Formats: sequence, structure tokens, C-alpha cells
Amino acid sequence: MSQCHILITRPQPENQLSCERVKQQGWQAVPLPMLNIEAIKDPAQVALIRSQIFNIDEYKYVIFVSKNAARLACEWLDECWPMLPIGINWIGIGQGTTQSLLAGGVPAIANPGHTSEALLDWLKPVKMRNEKVLIIRGLGGRPELGQQLQDRGAKVSYLSLYERRKPTYYAQTFFMLPDIDLIWVTSGESLTHLTDYANAHKPEWKSLPILTPSARVNQIAQELGWNKATNANGADDNSLIKATEIQTGK
Repeated sequence: MSQCHILITRPQPENQLSCERVKQQGWQAVPLPMLNIEAIKDPAQVALIRSQIFNIDEYKYVIFVSKNAARLACEWLDECWPMLPIGINWIGIGQGTTQSLLAGGVPAIANPGHTSEALLDWLKPVKMRNEKVLIIRGLGGRPELGQQLQDRGAKVSYLSLYERRKPTYYAQTFFMLPDIDLIWVTSGESLTHLTDYANAHKPEWKSLPILTPSARVNQIAQELGWNKATNANGADDNSLIKATEIQTGK
């Protein structure tokens, strides 16, 4: 299926990078981001972010929940910390997030697995009681990770660097797209937005193979009526490419 058309729903700027990887595999990439990532720009909130970054050396663990969190945090760390503070455990959830941190000069490690649930399982042996933990994320992120760390006695704080918004598309956008053979979705929120647009403009998409990043999102996809949802066990390009090869028989 060298002419396999894959709909890439990841937000920018990662969408473009994923499209390039797809093309390298000999497939056809069709970009259609289902999330817009917007860095927080409100002056009062920016001042609070700067203050938290300057005080980041107070934390034993700093956890980044996404590539966007990693990318924006690296920009803030470059501005506020010419030399990174020592004694911090920098943790990226998933290989893609961790690679973004490493590329930005942050000596991060990745938990085995690629989800918040896998991270919690990995941290079980670690004595979290009274340890200060900072979770870097987008506004309104999932609360489960922080809540469960608090249940273990950790002192959890949050740093929100961006907002996630639903992009606006019109019927003509979908009319102009080529026929799609397979879909990549990399978060539950993107999946929800995709479902809204598919229900309105492309109901036939819901019979296509769709790759999801985790068991949790795969379950959501099935509940939303995606008949051929498959867990790729990761939101990174390598995991999605491997799952695509299985789907296409490449």
C-alpha cells in the first residue's frame, strides 16, 4: 500500500515532522491537526510562569506530560537558567517527550511505557512521601497523575504553559481531502474533536483503521464508534509507524 493515505491529526509543529516521517516510509501523509497548541501569553500568567521556572530548583521531580510541554519548558529554562539546577529528576512521559527534552539540553529520563499510568506504576518503589513534584502540562490537563502522586504523600504543583483549542474547519476542508486509508490520533482530546468532525462531514471515516496511543484512548475510540481502533502503544512516530506497517502489511 505505497499509496496509503494516512490522516495525521497531531498538533503542529509535530504534525509536519510526523508527515515527513510518513513520507519517508513511502506512504502519503494528509495533515489535519485536531488540536491547536497556543502558548500562554496573558501577561499576568506569563509572570507566574516565569516565577515558577525561577523556583524550579525547589523540586525533586519535574514531570513533562507531552512534547509541547517539553518544547515550551525548554524555551523557558533557556531564558531563566543558563545552567540547569542539579539534583532534579527530569522525567518525560513517553519517548517522544523525553527526546524533545534531551534535544533541548535537559537530561531527562523516560519511564518504561508511554502513559501517565505507566509512570505511576514505575514510581511505585520510589519513596514519594513529602517529595516536591512539579507537573508541567497544558491548561486543564488530566488530574489523575497529580492526584495519585498526592495520594502517595507527594507535594504536587502544576505549571501550565499552553492552552489546547479545537481547530475550526468547514465542510469544504473535508471535501477537498483525498480518500483516507488510515488515521493516526495521538490523544483523547484530538480523538474527540476528530469524532465531532467525522460525524458531521465524514461518517465513513469511522469504519477506517485508526491508531491510538494507549489502551485508554483506544477504549474511548471504541466507545465513540470507531470500529477498527488499534492501540499503537505509544504516541511517538516510531510506535505509530510500526503499527501502520502491521496494518498495511508493509
